[in-house]
Amino acid sequence: MSITQTDKILNYVYDSLRITSLDDNSKYERINDIIKELQKINKSKTINAKTTGTISERLCELALKSSVSGLYSVLGSDWKWIGDFSILGNPFNLIISVKSFKAKERLMTSGTGNVLSPTVGWGLFDDIKEWTPGRAKGYMFRAFIDIYMPELLYKKLKSESKNLQNVNAKPFLRSIDKFTYDLKNSLSKNRIDITKI
Repeated sequence: MSITQTDKILNYVYDSLRITSLDDNSKYERINDIIKELQKINKSKTINAKTTGTISERLCELALKSSVSGLYSVLGSDWKWIGDFSILGNPFNLIISVKSFKAKERLMTSGTGNVLSPTVGWGLFDDIKEWTPGRAKGYMFRAFIDIYMPELLYKKLKSESKNLQNVNAKPFLRSIDKFTYDLKNSLSKNRIDITKI
């Protein structure tokens, strides 16, 4: 079986960071370092969009495997317009929409659009202009409950953007390294309690 471009790139990054042998949780603890390495690679030679998408999904899944293993599923191709993963929730499921370096309109138009089954945005985002307070509020109207981004980008956000709160009075925009912690702390009776995220 031939190795995919996604595997080549991730193996290179994991080898560079000396984390190849680590478990999923330990790898995800280094997510910001992984993203920096990917950004370097992408800057020197643009990574194909499809490959970047697959890489992003794999990295997000590291967090899901280490925090909600057995509670999430990959959405099938008929449902990709909604998102990439679904986590069993109480009372309704939580949708995870994964994007790579740019959110553009693709993230905004994904998700359920329904606060009863809210959407989490997760991405390797690198463009500060995509995260103005006005644009971030637009995601709330589309029933996003929070959005996770690289720490480097998060630190550059204006305080108005950082101070936005979701329907649960919690930060709407968050650093990507908080994702597993937030999922674990939102568990109740082996389900995600959407009022806690």
